[in-house]
Amino acid sequence: MNNTTANLLMLLATFIWGTAFVTQTTGMDYIGPFTFSFSRFFLGALTVLPLALILENGGMIKIVSNKKFLFITFCAGTSLFGGMGLQQYALLKSQISNAAFLSTLYVPIVAIISRVVLKSRLSWVIWIAVLLCIYGSYLLTSNQTVEIQQSDMLVFIASFFFAMHIILVDFFMKRFSVPLSFACIQYSIVFLIAFIIALIFEKPSWQSIQLEWFEICYTGILSTAVGYTLQIIAQGKASPAPAAIILSMESVFASLAGWLILNQILDNYKIIGCCCIFLGVVMVQLI
Repeated sequence: MNNTTANLLMLLATFIWGTAFVTQTTGMDYIGPFTFSFSRFFLGALTVLPLALILENGGMIKIVSNKKFLFITFCAGTSLFGGMGLQQYALLKSQISNAAFLSTLYVPIVAIISRVVLKSRLSWVIWIAVLLCIYGSYLLTSNQTVEIQQSDMLVFIASFFFAMHIILVDFFMKRFSVPLSFACIQYSIVFLIAFIIALIFEKPSWQSIQLEWFEICYTGILSTAVGYTLQIIAQGKASPAPAAIILSMESVFASLAGWLILNQILDNYKIIGCCCIFLGVVMVQLI
């Protein structure tokens, strides 16, 4: 596989992830956010499972039998639930563009946490990127109702969980390269936590879940399983700089999809805010 093919596969993955914000939003007409989440991740785990069993023979057994790897996987799964759960709940009120761009704040957060943990000096470029992201976040969330601002704050908190998830995944993969088995167990953990919360607060039913079958299939099979697999296949072959920019396009695709499909129009302040966050995210990834 050459760089061009790898970049096209990653572009397809980011397109799927971006447009999935629409199905995440429309998928809660008849069910609650946690019912949607457990349905999505159950389907995602079910889709990845045969790939993990075929391509990574004994991978899941090795993870479960090693206490250290199992603990890291559990922490990664709970971090993923924290990020996805808060994001999904926030989409009840937040605009897609806000949720998408605020979610990408995990990139500078990862950079800061990684350098603090490694005790290395932070580049001045990172501080400029952080300031751009803060200013962009302010433009996105200002001039809105308190209720929507609170939802946007949940997405901001979710970005910290996404950052922790990225760090844990990186830590695990450098020691044990079984990404599909790792993903399958993570998705199962998210499913179980979301399922328990949904039983307590939402009382899910099979009839209501069936009404959202398309949205659940799109996010469960395409966004969760296929998108993740495409990223794994392509990122190992693509050049780092183009890969960083392409992966950042998820938020752009999400905003465009929200505008074209749900008619969520951005004002000038939000457009500038999106541009600031996008620029800041790309700067962090390219240093």
